[in-house]
Amino acid sequence: AALHALGDIADDDTHPAVFVLADTALMLTVFGDAALADAAARSSCTRLESNHGASIVVGPAAAVAAWVRGSAGLPSLPRLRAGDDTILDLATRRSRRRATGVALRATEKATDGFVSRHFNRPISRACSRAALALGLSATGASLATLAFGLLTAFAASFPGYRAFVFTGLGFHLASVLDGVDGEIARSTLTESERGARVDTIVDQATYLACLGGVTIGWVREGSGMAALASALAVIAALVLTLLWAARFVARHADNASFVFIDRSVRRAARETGRLPLRLAAALFTLLRRDLFAVLFLAVSLTGQRALIPVLVLAGVAIANVTFALYGRELADAARAERQGLALAT
Repeated sequence: AALHALGDIADDDTHPAVFVLADTALMLTVFGDAALADAAARSSCTRLESNHGASIVVGPAAAVAAWVRGSAGLPSLPRLRAGDDTILDLATRRSRRRATGVALRATEKATDGFVSRHFNRPISRACSRAALALGLSATGASLATLAFGLLTAFAASFPGYRAFVFTGLGFHLASVLDGVDGEIARSTLTESERGARVDTIVDQATYLACLGGVTIGWVREGSGMAALASALAVIAALVLTLLWAARFVARHADNASFVFIDRSVRRAARETGRLPLRLAAALFTLLRRDLFAVLFLAVSLTGQRALIPVLVLAGVAIANVTFALYGRELADAARAERQGLALAT
């Protein structure tokens, strides 16, 4: 099929072309590499080589087609060195494992917090590597995370200290596993708006299910109807806040990720310099899934289930007060954030 396509290239076609050899993969970073631009500007074929010997052929389309049809081979071509790990070798099992690691390391997001970057990512990447080896898709990983979150919520419904600690550990692990679907999507170039929406739904379903499970366990420990009523009120407030947040994201963001809200709050704090918004940006950090999961785990170790609804209510109050007082500033920041992301891509 490649030779047939090359046969359709005119003999005077000078458009730049890239020929990817068998058992070779490209990272997106190669297309921003200065060496590729240099090779593409030349009048003849060039062997662009990364570390570990992985290579591609770059040059005018007609010249690349002639080289492929000929028998000169790679050694005959002049070489240029590309950046490390921009071109990956897939010829051996060892090289494929290494290439998978490179691709997964590249999935780290600029929005990752300290906990996510230094603790969650190393574990989630190991899980992503196993999931990729099994052929699991990003959506499949999301559903697996949801199943684990619901199992954690079921454990939370049992009374007693051990069940609560298991809930804290499970909630934190669910936060770690939450990164797997995104890592798979980014490493396989299958990111989509639908996938981001599924990820967000899984996140919020896990939150609500675990809060409901904690409430049931709290009541079964003998907390009484007053505790049940207050916990249900907190859950209702959380649901309304999540629906409102989803509306904000749908109106201003280009995907369904709630991370956009955190970015908008931070941008508004930077651009206005207002102290309340700067405090809100710091508090919103505590509402991020990775750090909130750590707080959840810490509370579970105390055995005080009543603190979970209190933490959730505090988060709901912070979010609603911030947007009630600074809705216009946050909307302006959200528009600027979206424009900035569009220019970056």
